Amino acid sequence: MSKKKRKNNKEKKYLGKNEFIFNFFSLVILIGIGIYFGYRSLYYYSKQNQKIEQEAATLSGMIIQNNPPTTGSNTGLHKDSSGYFYKGNVLNNYILFQNRIFRIIRINNDNTIKVISEDFVASFPFGESSDYQKSNVHNWLNKTDSNYSGIYANTFVDSDKYFVKTIYHEDIFNGNEVEEDKEEKKSMFSILTIKDYILAGGKSSYLNNGKMYFLLGKNKTNENMYVDEDGSIQKCDYLSGFGIRPVFTLKSDISILSGDGTKDNPFVINTGNTKNYIDTYVLLGGEKWRVYEDKNNVLRLYIYGYLLYNGVEYVRNYSDSNSVFDLTNKKNIAYFLNTSYLSNLPFKDYLLDNDFYIGEISDDVGYQYQNIYSNKVTCKVGLMNIFDYNSNNYFNDYFHLNTTSLVGGMQYNIYSNGLLEEADVREEKHIVPSVSISKNSIKGGAGTLDNPYVLE
Repeated sequence: MSKKKRKNNKEKKYLGKNEFIFNFFSLVILIGIGIYFGYRSLYYYSKQNQKIEQEAATLSGMIIQNNPPTTGSNTGLHKDSSGYFYKGNVLNNYILFQNRIFRIIRINNDNTIKVISEDFVASFPFGESSDYQKSNVHNWLNKTDSNYSGIYANTFVDSDKYFVKTIYHEDIFNGNEVEEDKEEKKSMFSILTIKDYILAGGKSSYLNNGKMYFLLGKNKTNENMYVDEDGSIQKCDYLSGFGIRPVFTLKSDISILSGDGTKDNPFVINTGNTKNYIDTYVLLGGEKWRVYEDKNNVLRLYIYGYLLYNGVEYVRNYSDSNSVFDLTNKKNIAYFLNTSYLSNLPFKDYLLDNDFYIGEISDDVGYQYQNIYSNKVTCKVGLMNIFDYNSNNYFNDYFHLNTTSLVGGMQYNIYSNGLLEEADVREEKHIVPSVSISKNSIKGGAGTLDNPYVLE
């Protein structure tokens, strides 16, 4: 045999049976592994995209995606270790939730959203000490062990569906520096911390609305703090009365129905079938009234404006000397409201008798807001007390129910800048009457300012 032939015979080598089987199954296994990991990659890629899409459908996700973070002193959304926060004169952080307007303060790392009321919703003394946990503010906002607590909490429907507890620290304000209290506290509602106010830009931020309102925290000498009309942080006595701007935290899965966050087109929170009468409007006798309490199927309302009598805005004194809301004194505002004024109301047949709490708030009996419940009158037309929820911040210089002293001639009045002061009962002030109707008497309308509820 030639060498060339022997060489060709060496090159012709065939796989044996065992080798073929091994290679075949190896190929099958490799293909299987490729298919498995390819499927896993596509699966997790799809899941990740779904997560991104789901987050984008929430309010927090949409804000983060549409607002690239900025830095320094620039107005807009900023990033820090706790999440994102708004800074400067922001114009696109408005939200509409259960008939009222709020501003977004920050988005936390867990995508929950901290918000603050656009304006103050009451004005009253901080309490009988500078301790926030024992204050009128804390007990008025939250349902606590204290009697008559949670006045603000009761203005919401189905709170557990929308809220998580808000984390806060009672900061210490030392000059222009903030010393954060190490103790973390939680409650459903609180007020703006000094740190959050400064972080947002202070007087150069959207949080400076030209109003006077309490801040959460103290100074080195244990005095309470508030924001003044010019946006500066000032100290005050705990007996001082300023506006209350509630703060709370929305859940991370909150979605919106519409809006772009501007004042004229706020983010509208999706509340499904939840219906809340608070801050809706009712048309009574050609005038619009606003609901501020919904209790036991009875709606309590204040007139959306000042009292008109014979077609003219009515300004008068509280009484000639007595600071108590006295239905029997002909020179008292109580007598006028429930005789002359009531008899002229075309809707008087719809009005219900209701309790108006007229307890004293003073040095003599104390400044705890529960004291207002020590005395009451029952009638059809009353006034608001200083601890009622009231989101109409255009009211200015008007009388309330609560006397500052049973033996004196002084009453409380509130200004549109949030300041609570005392006034002589002989002075002339605006009058904001309050009435009550049955919820069942509403027969039509949508409850909005342009389409109020109607009774007929």
